[in-house]
Amino acid sequence: MGNWFKCSGRLTADTARRITGISTPLGGIQWSDGGPSDADVVRRFLIFLEDRRVLYNAEDLEVTSQVERSVHEIREQSTKALQELGPRAFAVSPIRAIRAAGRRFHDDENEEFRFFDAHSRDRGVGPGFFVALGAFRARVGQQVVFLAAHYDIDIEGDLATILPTPDDDAPLVKTGPGE
Repeated sequence: MGNWFKCSGRLTADTARRITGISTPLGGIQWSDGGPSDADVVRRFLIFLEDRRVLYNAEDLEVTSQVERSVHEIREQSTKALQELGPRAFAVSPIRAIRAAGRRFHDDENEEFRFFDAHSRDRGVGPGFFVALGAFRARVGQQVVFLAAHYDIDIEGDLATILPTPDDDAPLVKTGPGE
């Protein structure tokens, strides 16, 4: 009977931040809702990415201005998700990497590749745009895998097409003649 009011001896910082008041004489405690969980924030972020054509649309269907706007929106959404997450959440690093990939895309899209086919420039889009787009998709796909695996979220549909496959990291195997 004496152990009814025994404290657990452990109070986490997250719990301490939620406490907004303590009642008296026989106890009581008030706390605020901590907001959405990290998994909820990541789930909303991945749902947002599912609708981004820039991540999976065929390159010949891409319109430069729409791609640039979409990449910018991904960067904005990444920043919003980071603001909702705690500083030590697992998702912080992958989402920061996605945001950095967007910045990198904007930096690299106008890079010159003078030995590439010159007729692509006739459309107003140089090869640097497509190289930057491919790199952006690869980086985002890699980070989506980390987020989905850690938070146990299924990735389906078109977004799944940018995810690396297990064979992507397979070592190259030399084959002999006739194989």
